[in-house]
Amino acid sequence: MINISLMQYDDIPRAINLWKTQFKYYCHFSAFPNFIDGGQTLIESYIKEQINKNNAIVAKIDNNVVGFMAWMYFEFHNEKTAFLPIVGHAASVRDKWEIYQEMYDYASNRWVFDNRFNHLWMTYFDDDTLKNNLYDLGFGSYVIDACQSTSEIRSYIKSEYKITYANKNDVDALYEFAKTINEYYANSPIFLVRKEHTKDELIDLICKDHVLIAWDNGNIIGVMSFTINQGFHIEHLTTRDSAYIKSIGAYINPEYRRKGIGNCLLEKVFILCREQGKPFIHVSFETSNSNALRFWPKNFKPIIRSVRRTINKDANK
Repeated sequence: MINISLMQYDDIPRAINLWKTQFKYYCHFSAFPNFIDGGQTLIESYIKEQINKNNAIVAKIDNNVVGFMAWMYFEFHNEKTAFLPIVGHAASVRDKWEIYQEMYDYASNRWVFDNRFNHLWMTYFDDDTLKNNLYDLGFGSYVIDACQSTSEIRSYIKSEYKITYANKNDVDALYEFAKTINEYYANSPIFLVRKEHTKDELIDLICKDHVLIAWDNGNIIGVMSFTINQGFHIEHLTTRDSAYIKSIGAYINPEYRRKGIGNCLLEKVFILCREQGKPFIHVSFETSNSNALRFWPKNFKPIIRSVRRTINKDANK
């Protein structure tokens, strides 16, 4: 019989061992960094924080820990949300779904009682057992985190378009292009609302990180921004060896797509990462973005699938 109870500090070592086993099973390949060596203390700190808030539970069979969940609460696009990051859960292989089901039943009752009807859960992309059962519960795919080794052999790609690294002289043109990007996403209800960048923020981005620009006759037709200043992150599982495509992200004007511009930009990203001693690069993208779904999985290995379930708002009435 599976027993669910609030997690205690004494449960942490066994819970972390379960998580490490799960991580090694789903992330043991050359395209992904070793998060465990430098990230284990962060996992422990995160779990302790949630224990102190009564936001962590364990599943036990015969007093042995066979699963755990440690969640956080926040406002997500104006919705009260319960969120399970990728470091916030694990279960033993035997009776895996039964363990998860018991834990989610317990946790979700608490979430809904607190009027948290938006449930976000980060899962390993290749965990079909968890994915299929969560889909049956009403969860749907939302965001994918993917990774690749920057040593991946990439043939030299020729392009008729000029590609440069942005500097402060490009800020005005980049600002206008960023507005075009936001308008593109805003015109479709399936995408999240994007943060609009100010010119000062773009200058700061150019100074601290990297923005590649594709040009055609003096006009920006595509961008790809990334940072090489990553550390250990409990959601994306980045390490100090990681670069990350973020901020503006990647965008090609619709009329210039499928001309190899994205591949040319990405090749230059890989080259700089190798020069700077960053053997891995990560990216996150929405599954509702059909262009992203065509591009990123061809170049990166999907690692984490974030799923979302919205509970009926009258559940407590």
